[in-house]
Amino acid sequence: MIERRVALLALGAFVVASDGTLVIARLRQIASTLSISPAAAGQAVAVFAAGYALGAPLIIRVTRRAPQEWLIAGTLGVFALANASTAAAHCLVALLAARIAAGACAGVIIAAAAAAAGSVAPGHRGRALAVIVGGSSAGTAFGVPLGAFAGGALGWRPAFSGIATLAALAAAASAFLARSQESRPRPAPMAIRRGAVLLTLATTLLWATGSFTFFTYIGVILHQTASAGASGLAGFLLVFGVAGLGGAAAAGWLTDRAGPLPALAGGLMLTAVSLAGLGLTAAFAAGRAAVAASVAAIAGYGFAPGRLPRPSSSACSPAAATTGSCSP
Repeated sequence: MIERRVALLALGAFVVASDGTLVIARLRQIASTLSISPAAAGQAVAVFAAGYALGAPLIIRVTRRAPQEWLIAGTLGVFALANASTAAAHCLVALLAARIAAGACAGVIIAAAAAAAGSVAPGHRGRALAVIVGGSSAGTAFGVPLGAFAGGALGWRPAFSGIATLAALAAAASAFLARSQESRPRPAPMAIRRGAVLLTLATTLLWATGSFTFFTYIGVILHQTASAGASGLAGFLLVFGVAGLGGAAAAGWLTDRAGPLPALAGGLMLTAVSLAGLGLTAAFAAGRAAVAASVAAIAGYGFAPGRLPRPSSSACSPAAATTGSCSP
């Protein structure tokens, strides 16, 4: 049963990743539709992250007595509604409110996925996590480019409506799985060291801040440096996602054999080098050189996050760790 649950959570991670970066792919289009600047539209990414970081731990703590299967199904359902609201937004305030709700739900889904990975046999936890992270990378590799193409052809609203539909289907599947098995409370919290939690949170904060500060506006930057339109941006995102699939597989293999620290150190170093390369490309390169350098840097940047195993042997995500919801 755990294999089915991990596979379903990988589907949830696919939907979350497709949604979380779709704003980036359609940033200029959203700004034009709502008559706001790209910088203002970029706030949708910032509030999504805030909802993810601050809202998810609160939801997990408030619902700590609920069976995990039903929490997942309910959260996916609300996530579907949040994306439907995103598609229907006609002003910046409505857009930001919908993205906050989507971010909070996304954080709960990923925390539940990390807990599921931590409940498998110790020698297979890295690979279970790789399946879930692979779902997230697949969302970027295939979901976001597809959304970018759909957004270019139909507009950004139908793209988010598609995400809402996928999330609703995942919610229905989760509810069916919850009904087909005996409901059970979530695993009892395990003792974790505060220093380890703080280190995990600090590492995640630094990585995410550096990464998404640049990535939020990568569509605008690639349009200027590499003349990337809707199809060109989709191609860059495809490179990013496919590289992420490779990084997830490498992280699972390396974590199960050498522990999380080698994969974590390698992923952070590659992230730093890739971000530096993207910054230098945006500042100095142009034409074909800019395209080639951007492809190389984005491939490295996509591979690196897949090698950042959030959980170790305890499989604690930051959201789960802050609420004591880590499973042994």
